[in-house]
Amino acid sequence: MERDCLIAHGASANLHERLFTLSGSSQIHIYQKCKNVANVILRSVSSGRKIMGPYCRICESAEEIFKVNVPCGAKLLCQELFSMGINLKFETRLC
Repeated sequence: MERDCLIAHGASANLHERLFTLSGSSQIHIYQKCKNVANVILRSVSSGRKIMGPYCRICESAEEIFKVNVPCGAKLLCQELFSMGINLKFETRLC
């Protein structure tokens, strides 16, 4: 019943607009297997040259990394928690 009330009053659309459109949307890279945030780093490949791209430092892999849109505040919270030693895991699914 509460869900129907929120939908009827447009609260979900209002929240999406406030969090993504007006406050700024940001993107983070998520590694599918371990569900951790992948960093965009400059790394060397087997041929000796260096490339810049997303890379999971925990699993040491650059495969199956997805780009996810999140609110800027959520990305900042994730970065601050990571600096305190708290690692977040993200559930992703293909739509």
